[in-house]
Amino acid sequence: MSPRFLVSPELLSGSHAVLTGAELHHLRVRRLHAGSKVILSDGLGHQRTGVVVALERQRAVVALRSEAPSPLESRLRLVLAQAALKADKMDLVVEKTTEIGVSEILVFECERSIGHPSPSRQARWQRIARSATKQCQRSAVPAIVGPISFEELLSRPEPLRLLLWDGESATALPEANRAPEALLAAVGPEGGFSAAEVDQAVARGFRAVSLGPRILRAETAAVVAAALCQFLWGDLNRGRP
Repeated sequence: MSPRFLVSPELLSGSHAVLTGAELHHLRVRRLHAGSKVILSDGLGHQRTGVVVALERQRAVVALRSEAPSPLESRLRLVLAQAALKADKMDLVVEKTTEIGVSEILVFECERSIGHPSPSRQARWQRIARSATKQCQRSAVPAIVGPISFEELLSRPEPLRLLLWDGESATALPEANRAPEALLAAVGPEGGFSAAEVDQAVARGFRAVSLGPRILRAETAAVVAAALCQFLWGDLNRGRP
């Protein structure tokens, strides 16, 4: 499959597109040259095939051809809400859940969350999401939102909202026979949700669910939750089209 590059939407509307900056660097790392076939994607689900016609020091010019078939995004709009974690752990969550197919990543703050993400850290997460999107051949880059408050999290409108919790009253994941159009899965910080937070969430319509008998690290729980939701209601239990 041809290498994929992410560009701004307006670059897909003409006959040629110019790659600079990070995408030019990516092209050079891939050792591409004039005549190489590529796919340019806007990260919103649209993409076109093209051929490199000029490779200069500061830019590469791509002649655009036809609209390329978009890799199928999951039919499930999966929102992962993750309590703020330490930098390296949050990096892992963003990368791996992007590969799994989340549509949006909400970073929120709660009683036991650690730190307040800086703008530079948020920009890093977006770069990680873009890189993971290209690596796994997705056509849409997940949005990364936040940090938001716990109260804002409780006000989210998704029809099915799950709170991942290891308490005794947590239930198993719902049956897969009724697939929601959108789902929010909330994963707590390294110390877990407090009992008061669980009570608040349940009172606001969240369903407290367990991932099994073992206690998982927060970053592991996020990846497992995303994978299970995609398997039950999305496309991880289906072959490639």
